[in-house]
Amino acid sequence: MGLSGFKLVESMLSSHTPEAESAVIAFAGYFSSHTLNSETSSIFQKIIKYNNPAAIDELLKNRTPESFFSTLEPSRSLILFALTTLSEYRFNELYKPAILVCLGILQNIYNNPEYGHKLYSLSIADIYHSAKYLKVENEKIEQLIISFLENLNNLSRMNNISTTSGNILDAHYDNSKKLESIIPLSILS
Repeated sequence: MGLSGFKLVESMLSSHTPEAESAVIAFAGYFSSHTLNSETSSIFQKIIKYNNPAAIDELLKNRTPESFFSTLEPSRSLILFALTTLSEYRFNELYKPAILVCLGILQNIYNNPEYGHKLYSLSIADIYHSAKYLKVENEKIEQLIISFLENLNNLSRMNNISTTSGNILDAHYDNSKKLESIIPLSILS
């Protein structure tokens, strides 16, 4: 895609007018046939971050959302895409397959938390923004978050991350505790 084509895509993705939304859906349908690689990854990411359910469905058709980016080499930019997407939306605003894509990236990379930490050192806010999606009450989303938090909870060197992850897990499993007691309301609401 040439520079002018890229500018057109950027223009579509920067607007939420009905015309732009229709164009993004059509483009996602067209672009879904492209191979996901390091050169095309940013366009796939932008379409997912746009958060239009029909466009995301076009992009993901016949693909498993949580493993969508698993063919790419783990990278800091992939982690940042997942974290910024999760943090930019409230838990009830982001389309569930988009949540699964982002959590799949984090689970895949932080399955080995020491390796993930070398690529990107998570903050407490990153943990909160990922864990807030426990409120979505979706089994796949819950499984990915729990697995992600359990991996982080096993870290001994990063005490704050491990402790925060453990506290969120405790609040999730213990009916006498609430996520609101761990995750700030400004993030949960």
